[in-house]
Amino acid sequence: MDINRKTAYKVLLRMEQTDAYSNIELNAQLKQEQPDSPGFVRELVYGVTERRLYLDFFLSQLVSRGLKNMKAQPLTVLRMGLYQLMFMDSVPDYAAVDESVQLARRYCFGQAGLVNGVLRNYQRNKDKLKKPKSVKNTVKRLSYEYSFAPCITKMWLDQYGLDRTREIMEASNETPPVMIRVNPMKTDADTLIARLEENEIQAVRSEDTDRILICKGKNILDTMEYHQGWFSVQDEASVLAVEAFKPQPNDLIIDVCAAPGGKAMACAEIMNNTGKIIAFDLYEKKINHMKEEADRLGVTNIEASVHDATKLDNELVGKADRVICDVPCSGLGVVRRKPEIKYKKLINDGKDLAKLQLSILETAAKYVKEGGQLMYSTCTINANENTGVISAFLGKHSNFNLGRNRQLLPNSDGTDGFYYCKMKKRY
Repeated sequence: MDINRKTAYKVLLRMEQTDAYSNIELNAQLKQEQPDSPGFVRELVYGVTERRLYLDFFLSQLVSRGLKNMKAQPLTVLRMGLYQLMFMDSVPDYAAVDESVQLARRYCFGQAGLVNGVLRNYQRNKDKLKKPKSVKNTVKRLSYEYSFAPCITKMWLDQYGLDRTREIMEASNETPPVMIRVNPMKTDADTLIARLEENEIQAVRSEDTDRILICKGKNILDTMEYHQGWFSVQDEASVLAVEAFKPQPNDLIIDVCAAPGGKAMACAEIMNNTGKIIAFDLYEKKINHMKEEADRLGVTNIEASVHDATKLDNELVGKADRVICDVPCSGLGVVRRKPEIKYKKLINDGKDLAKLQLSILETAAKYVKEGGQLMYSTCTINANENTGVISAFLGKHSNFNLGRNRQLLPNSDGTDGFYYCKMKKRY
């Protein structure tokens, strides 16, 4: 049995059965199984995940009894086999079928014949099968074409219209570039570019900020420059939000939902370790990770501690020059990095989640001193969680003025989907 397909199968099955995160489960299985082609495993895992509903559309025509009651094991093998036949030109058709049958013999008792029959049926009849574009219902058609849960598809159609929704979905299915944030306390962009080139990693500056380099190459996190804290991996959208926030030397900044710490670290680097950044998160494990990251970067002005962002710390009321409120969200802006998010049920179009977000924002606002700045941000593409929350907040808090308010989109900005809003406290 091929170790690479075995590894991919284990990852995909865990994701199907336990809602495991793709990146975490993939890294765990790569470490455990030690496949000889990790790149192949990643391509297969992310490819199947990104196109799950698209694959199921065709499988439902090939499996006579349908997919509704099929166990996760054979369904996972069938998705893997069909994905290889449809999208992996480097894999011969016979290998895609034969290796899928081998997986079924090992992990799907009594189902090897089914797997063999379904995949060979696809080979014989692929030109006769219905395509997603034949579906008349717009929500269902787009859901199958781009493999997004119908609830997300409908919400985006309502908020963005047909053409823009298509563009967002298409861009969200693309492989994102590796973006890194230059640490100005240790190097500059030109020096880092030259050093990365010595490691056969190409890096070019972003058009919108000197802090971000867009990279091509392998094993960037294994470089000496990474271990010495010259850069961090961070999407451009988050850095643009921090730069719009304009942290100043000697500021007191409070980051109420700080983990994994990218925005706090970016602020600290801009401030050159002056002032103080108080970083909260709900989980001690994440706080410990932030402290390790600060040590790697040479950041010394961050004070990280466990705290529930919905609970007010009375000692900090009215003290902060700037407050960052990057709230828990649906994550629809980072689908291209975490494709399993496409299938999460979004209850009430995210309006229930928006209530929690507003609660955190209202608590965070109490820390801002007069004349201070408040930034609200999410990594989602959902107006209910973004402009909807801001409208509700400003409607109740007339002492805050609306400043920069921006929704970044993967189709038009080339970044993760990300929203940020800067507000100023008047009194």
